[in-house]
Amino acid sequence: MEIRWFALGYGLVFLAGCSSGWVKPGASQQDFGEDRSTCLQQAERPSGPVYINPFTGFFEHGSYTNSRLYNACMVEHGWSRSGG
Repeated sequence: MEIRWFALGYGLVFLAGCSSGWVKPGASQQDFGEDRSTCLQQAERPSGPVYINPFTGFFEHGSYTNSRLYNACMVEHGWSRSGG
């Protein structure tokens, strides 16, 4: 049982070390959050049919984030990828 917990912990640490993120010299977490929010909004694209939400009565549709547009927007805002 202890070996299983050790393996799980080791795996999580390994995965965390392999993660990549965005870096921008001199930028704060707030700067990242603002740019990320802006870029997510710009990269959002509709998908699927439009339907009426039975709970709200509003017209809605599904959406997805175009990762190429999101990445390009982040780069345009001065961010670059780091890590794995």
